Amino acid sequence: MSEINLRNASKEDIQQVHSIEKKVYPAPWSKRFFHRVLNMENSFFMIAEKEPEIIGYTIGTIEKSGRSNDLKKSGHILNIAIKPEYQRKGIGTSLLKEVEKGFTDRNAYIAYLEVRESNLKAQKMYKQMGYKYLETVKNYYDNEDAIVMTKKLTR
Repeated sequence: MSEINLRNASKEDIQQVHSIEKKVYPAPWSKRFFHRVLNMENSFFMIAEKEPEIIGYTIGTIEKSGRSNDLKKSGHILNIAIKPEYQRKGIGTSLLKEVEKGFTDRNAYIAYLEVRESNLKAQKMYKQMGYKYLETVKNYYDNEDAIVMTKKLTR
C-alpha cells in the first residue's frame, strides 16, 4: 500500500469527507456540520489520505469541566470514519493516536467517546487503544444505545 498521509482538514475536503460519512454511518452528519467543525475553537479535524483520495478522518474537541477555580480539560472524540475498503489496516488507530496527541498537547487529562452498541469492530479498536467502558447511554442514537468509553491520557 502506498503511503498514508495524515493532515489537518480544509474546506476543500468536505465533499469527500461527507461521502465517507454516508458510506459508514446509518445516520450521517450533514456537510454543514463538517463546515462548522472547521471553524470551531479547540477542535481537531484530521484527514487520512492516500493521494489523491481521502480515505478517513477523525474529529475531536477540547472541553472544560469542573468548578471555575479548578477547570479540567478533556478530549471528546466526536467522530472517526474510514472508507470500508481501508478498514482494519491501522488507519483508524493512526488517526486516533494523532488526535490524542492533540489533546495532550492542549493539556487534556482524559479522552472519551461514544460508540454505537452494535459497532463491535470500533469497540474492539478502542479497547486495544486503552479505552475502557464507562457507561451505557440509552437511546443516544436513534433507536440505539451508546457505549461511553474513556482513556486516561499521559504525556
